[in-house]
Order: sequence, then C-alpha cells, then structure tokens
Amino acid sequence: MRKLVLILGAALALGLPAPAWAAPSPPTTASPAAVLVEASTGQVLYAKSADAVRSPASMTKLMTLHLALRAVREHKVRLGDPVAVSQRAWKTGGSQIWLEPGETVPFGQLLRAVAIGSANDACVAIAEHLAGSEGAFVAQMNREAKRLGMMHTHYVNSHGLDAEDHVTSPLDMAKLARVAVQDEGLLALTSQREDRTIRDGKGGHLWLVNTNRLLGRVPGVDGLKTGYTGKAGFCLTATAQREGLRLIAVVMGGSSSKTRFADVQELLSYGFSNYRAVLLAHRGQTVGRVSVLHGTQGSVVATVQRDVSAVQERQDRPTIRLRPMLNGSVSAPVRRGQVLGHAEILEAGVKVGDVPLIARDGIGRQTFTLLLRQMLEGVLHI
Repeated sequence: MRKLVLILGAALALGLPAPAWAAPSPPTTASPAAVLVEASTGQVLYAKSADAVRSPASMTKLMTLHLALRAVREHKVRLGDPVAVSQRAWKTGGSQIWLEPGETVPFGQLLRAVAIGSANDACVAIAEHLAGSEGAFVAQMNREAKRLGMMHTHYVNSHGLDAEDHVTSPLDMAKLARVAVQDEGLLALTSQREDRTIRDGKGGHLWLVNTNRLLGRVPGVDGLKTGYTGKAGFCLTATAQREGLRLIAVVMGGSSSKTRFADVQELLSYGFSNYRAVLLAHRGQTVGRVSVLHGTQGSVVATVQRDVSAVQERQDRPTIRLRPMLNGSVSAPVRRGQVLGHAEILEAGVKVGDVPLIARDGIGRQTFTLLLRQMLEGVLHI
C-alpha cells in the first residue's frame, strides 16, 4: 500500500519520474526517543517512543521564542524596546549572556541570545518583560501547549533547566515545531550560525555560536533548538526544507552531542530520500466561486490559504487531485478569509484528507438604499 502524506507546504515543480526501487527501510536511531514528521500536517514518517515523557532541556526555549515573536507580531512589544534586567534573571544559572541587574537590553538582542546562544538569563528577562513575572509567562506557555494539543507537556520555567514536572515528548515538540516553522522571523533567528551584536558588559560584544551544529552542514536545515541537561540527555528539534518538502525531526535522551546530530541527520536523510512533494494548488489560486446572498457582489472567489501539496513515496506515480466541496451560497457580509467549504484531496479516487477553502475578498451586505437604487436603475434603465 502506498504511503501518502498530506502537506500544506511550498510548491515543487515536478521533474522526471523516479526510477523503481525497493521499499525504504526504516532509519536506525541511537537516541531512546525520536520522531520524524512532515511539517504541515504532522504526518508521522518515523516514531520511536514518540509519546515518551522526558525532560526537554533547552528545547523549552522554542516555546519561549514562539510566544515572544507572536507578541512582536501583535505589536505588544518592539524589537528595539529596552528590557530591564531583574535580580531573578541575573541569578539564573546555566548558559547565559551574563546580564547584570538593573541594566537594559533591547528585546531583539535578547531574542538572538536565546535562539543562538541558548541564554537562560535572557529567557527570564523576556518572560518578565512580557508577562510581569516568569510565573505568569510560564502559565501562558502551558496554555499555549494545551491549545496546540501537546498532551504530554508541562512547563515550570521559561528556559529548560531541570525541574520537577517540567516535561514534554518528541511528538509534542514536533507539534510545537510545526507552528514555529510557519514563523519566518523565528526561522530567521534559529538559522543564524553566530551573532556578535550583543554587548558583553565591558564595552565590547559577545561572540555567540549556534549550538545547532547541523546549520551549514546539512542542506536545508534552518532550525530549531538543541537541549542538554544531565537529566534530559542530549536533545534536538531540527527542521529542514528541500524541494518544497519540509521535515521536522526530534530526538531526545541521546548519550552524546554526536549521537543527537547523527540521529537527526539519519532521520532527515531517510525522509528526503524516500518522499517527495507534489503540488496540487498554489497559494491564492482560485478553485471556485460561491454565491453571496444580499451582498454588494453576487459571488465571492474561493481560494486556498497556502500552497497545497501531497507527499508520496518517490516510487509512486502521482495519482492525487484536489476536488472542491463548496457551500452553495453564503449570506453577506463575507469576511476575507472566511471558510467557504473545503477541498478533498483524493488519492486514486479515495479521499485521504482535506483543506479549507476561504474567501479571497470581503463582501459587504447590501443596504436597503443600494437595493432600491439597483431596482430603480433596472426599471428606469439608468
């Protein structure tokens, strides 16, 4: 039976058909817990104790970055805003940028310190700035985890130092990563191999080197976050994109840094070698129209929100198509982005998934004055 994975990812121009070859053998990983998923739908391509509850170490910082960058997008904070450093942030142990109590550091610099240098003190400073206290920020982290369906996750701090009941699982980390890779700002941070812009407290600048050693070494890798403590072992949540296919690999509990990087390379190699993306519809493409009742226009264009693709094993011929299933009509007003129906994704005629279809434009409601005018124009031919 063919393995089919649905994604809403970047487009792929189809090339020559792949030659016939044997069914792929599953990868071998030394880490005790691991998972490989495609980014958009979370379809699992490989799993090894994927629901095992383990300490996440600094992979915790992926949630901190996610919430911090969302606050930037929502204009709750600006990258240039000064952040006051507290005694609590100063006392945070582990990896740090040696913040001093009472000093102020731009919010954007703290983000880089977390994403590139894995700075624990910067995490606390960010948390306090956004929520008033680290505890309040952690509550936000747990609410977001619940919203994302991270059923095995509970946070106690913003940075990942070992703490009782501070846990997650490989599959939960993949769920968070799926959201993270949709944030271009977050990927831009996690893809930086080094940074020399952050002050060192002595009139100079720190030289931070990204702890993700796969950057620049494995094609397509642009994130996301490493982690290590004595309790957690060596961990890594990584992502890479090639030829329109984005994969996420998570390994936890490795015995060495070398092990975690080797395992992730093995997982990514397996995924990209054995699967390919097939474009079904590009972002913004018109897939139909829906009648609008009592609207200023008689119909609204239905489109897809982002590129719609499918992932197949490479030896399979593409037999996938998109079948729109739209509402017969919708009442005005219509909001831009309003769901108008869905498109079934068919594999050899069998439904294997669906994607929402949305309104390309907003349509206002027809007023009595406008209706009367239209009636008069029709009668008087004016």
